[in-house]
Amino acid sequence: MKILLSFLLFCLSISSFAQSEKDIANEKWVYENYTKKSLYITMRDGVKLYTTIYAPKDNTKKHPILMGRTPYSIAPYNDKFNGRLFGSYWIEYMKKGYIMVQQDVRGKWMSEGSYVDVRPYNPNKKGTE
Repeated sequence: MKILLSFLLFCLSISSFAQSEKDIANEKWVYENYTKKSLYITMRDGVKLYTTIYAPKDNTKKHPILMGRTPYSIAPYNDKFNGRLFGSYWIEYMKKGYIMVQQDVRGKWMSEGSYVDVRPYNPNKKGTE
């Protein structure tokens, strides 16, 4: 039983090492081919949402945009790139030239406003509500 457990732990350590090698290669590729820009985007009601844009350095053609808004943080809030870009399926979109836009929801992390978990539907909106 101990031998089997040791063998399984050994196999797991090898597979995690191979994955990290792939992640390192993907990270290098992302840093070489993409730029990061962070800014606040003003919504209709004046609330500013913190946004990070990862755009291809190649500006010779148009690129599709994939945007996500999350209450779970788009960290890091500095010049480093988000590890989810090269450690998940997002790398496949980036290799096809997508512009990746991430945004903190209102009231969370670096965004302004009040956080409401599940904002109710308002069929009688007026003005900038």
